[in-house]
Amino acid sequence: MKSDKRHAFLIIAHNEPEVLALLLQSLDHPRVALFVHVDQRAPAVAQKVEETTLRFATLYRLQPAQAVHWGDLSQVEVELRLFAAARAVEPFAYYHLLSGVDFLLRPVEEVLAFFDANAGKEFVGFWNSAEHQRDAYRKTQFRYLFTAYLRRQPHPRQHALTTPLRKVWLILQKVFRYRRFPNRKFHKGFNWCSITTAFCEHLLSERQQLLRTYRQTLCPDEIYKQSLLAESPFFERVYDVDDPEAGTRRLIDWQRGSPHIWKADEMVTLSHSPLLFVRKVSLDCARLLYRRLHERARA
Repeated sequence: MKSDKRHAFLIIAHNEPEVLALLLQSLDHPRVALFVHVDQRAPAVAQKVEETTLRFATLYRLQPAQAVHWGDLSQVEVELRLFAAARAVEPFAYYHLLSGVDFLLRPVEEVLAFFDANAGKEFVGFWNSAEHQRDAYRKTQFRYLFTAYLRRQPHPRQHALTTPLRKVWLILQKVFRYRRFPNRKFHKGFNWCSITTAFCEHLLSERQQLLRTYRQTLCPDEIYKQSLLAESPFFERVYDVDDPEAGTRRLIDWQRGSPHIWKADEMVTLSHSPLLFVRKVSLDCARLLYRRLHERARA
């Protein structure tokens, strides 16, 4: 069913300004509103956003910018800020969360048509294996200190100082059998998603509780939406709970990387995918995809 309702694309970017510019241009459509957060440590990316010209879509910069750290609550904070900023503009048909190095596999008109045809479904991916369940338990049941410095870069000194402290604190919790949520089950999956206004509003109504719950957890961006969704009536609307790629319409290869960065010489695989988005792409791949999307849109 064709709709006139607009879609919000929420983009979290911190590098690859040229890829981001191509992504924004590929989403340029009258039914699109773009909400972009650029990490405060990436001025070149912010400058590229300012220089990108769009004919049809409206573009909003999320301000103030913040530093977003891998595995840290800051990832949840910026996602919730984007959802809130978009919902404050209007009740969009869908809120699509993307990174700045994602790309479209279909012209934006086809992407919008797919979601129009599946209106009301929630496109949130779940990892359901026993291994992932154990990982979700490990990441939520203990308190993790200094999560802004989990990775060596860009803070090698802080990482070196805080890693031993974090490990000792974790050992002590295990020795004393401390568990934060002994009677609660958490779920895990892609943080990238496409959700309805109804679930977006539910998410925002729980915003403060979510921030309290997931403080000092590990990689909460892969857990908080799935866990809230599984405990709500919206769970019945999940498009595909068994296959996270089909369930989010996103092609993400975790077998060859964390995740794999798609290259231009892999276009055969990308062109045969039935999905709508791909993560992550190199600049050469983004350029080729952009050109092919325009050729397909004109055909």
